[in-house]
Amino acid sequence: MEAGEGPAMLLVHGLGGNWQNWLTNVETLASRHRVIALDLPGFGRSDPFRGKVTMARYVDVLFELLDKRGVETATLVGNSMGGLLTIEAAAQRPERVDAAILACSAGVPLTHRRYRSALIPFALGLNETFQRGRPRRALLASPLLRRKIAARILQAPDDVDQNHLVELLGGLGAAGFGAALRAGAHHDARAQARQIRCPTLVLAGGHDRLLPPWMASQLHDLIPNSTLVVWDDTGHCPMIEHPARFNALVSEFVS
Repeated sequence: MEAGEGPAMLLVHGLGGNWQNWLTNVETLASRHRVIALDLPGFGRSDPFRGKVTMARYVDVLFELLDKRGVETATLVGNSMGGLLTIEAAAQRPERVDAAILACSAGVPLTHRRYRSALIPFALGLNETFQRGRPRRALLASPLLRRKIAARILQAPDDVDQNHLVELLGGLGAAGFGAALRAGAHHDARAQARQIRCPTLVLAGGHDRLLPPWMASQLHDLIPNSTLVVWDDTGHCPMIEHPARFNALVSEFVS
């Protein structure tokens, strides 16, 4: 998806997401920027990778896309796994990244027992369920079940447009979900975070149950001259939960 004119801005979704995670952000951001949003391989309408899946391959895709669109430099805005890819991209190709915005970013490896024993197996099981048509339709059709699943991702699921919520949860059944989770769960981007030299905004959700705010604080401490913002009323997807506030924060930081 591409819209607007001006300095380029690449929006990179997280695990289980797609470009439509940014539906409530594109119009505002495109008023000042050439906004590009993609479906990473294995998500949305993009085919999965063939062969071994690594975070490095995803980073390569970002720069291949920018090359194909004729973009030399861009601001990268990444949510969750998209934040991890933004860290890697900014460290590897600093001449091509004008600024980095990390929204509830991954990058600190998920080695805690809670992730190994509960969260990761639950996510993989949910992915398998959502890949089957009938269970997927039943889950998405039930407001109670939608709310129960979404509460692990968002602070207040009932406050989000329900059509957007269905789109968000539907992405949990993406073909590339399992391979990306296995590749990214233990990926450690902390050394790369120390190498970032572009202006960087680290945004955390105070009620993020997936990647808690202490991870954002750790990234902030590692990234030189970065700015840390914590929203206490937010879960894992600030661009969806508070789009107007998110758009204003991004626009102000980039300008």
